[in-house]
Amino acid sequence: MTDDPWMMRVESAMSAHFKQASGPSRPGVMWAIGLKRGSETYQAMVKGLLTDDATPETRRNQEYQGQTVMEYLNDQLRQGWDPTQQKEHTIYIGNPLGTADASPSKQASKKPWWRVW
Repeated sequence: MTDDPWMMRVESAMSAHFKQASGPSRPGVMWAIGLKRGSETYQAMVKGLLTDDATPETRRNQEYQGQTVMEYLNDQLRQGWDPTQQKEHTIYIGNPLGTADASPSKQASKKPWWRVW
């Protein structure tokens, strides 16, 4: 049975701003991910915080965020983490590879064409 792959699904998700010990609160989602292998079932909680440079598209795309969380858990399982071990999972979710930079300096250079500067 241990050779069976892990199956995962999103069981619930809650969007919020999470307090940070090192500064202001940060937007993100608390994900409850169901894990199943054979007859074994578990639930892992993962706090997915958005990076400062996350684009509006990334912030809206909960499918991408959920997939990123499940990829993270898959990596954890491959590295030997066992779902019976309680662990506080926190990750930072940035833009998908190939997404244009949305840093403030780049945004400032994107002035609307209809505005007189």
